[in-house]
Amino acid sequence: MKKVVEYRKLAIGDESSFSKLVLLFNKEFESPDLNYVNDKNIRSLIAKPDFICFVAFIGDEVVGGLTGYELLMYDQEGSSMYLYDLAVDKNYQRRGIGSNLVGELMDYCRSKDIKDLFVQADVEDQHAVEFYNKIGGDDSETVQFSFHC
Repeated sequence: MKKVVEYRKLAIGDESSFSKLVLLFNKEFESPDLNYVNDKNIRSLIAKPDFICFVAFIGDEVVGGLTGYELLMYDQEGSSMYLYDLAVDKNYQRRGIGSNLVGELMDYCRSKDIKDLFVQADVEDQHAVEFYNKIGGDDSETVQFSFHC
């Protein structure tokens, strides 16, 4: 029997689902502390209108999700959307869940008249680069600099 995947944009009151997504991110991104969830920031982020979180559920199980930030622009009309994190449980990959999550975010952007969605992928992460190319992303060569404050 095929399992039905439900996609939902999280809101205030969905902190538990967001915490489950963070644990999935930790596992899929091989974070050093697989069980760490910053509950204070989860409560704060989920309440912000410019923070977006979509989650894929099978029943009550979180099997994937993404987070993004709406960025007001000063050099153009409106906003851009930065897709910050995207992961699908490895047991559910290659079933269209990641593509559908990005589709949900793109639909959200269209509903808010956000014209631009962008995401970064490390060159070494060929799985991510191939995924974003496959779903229609246009890649561009950039160099990211990080500063530790």
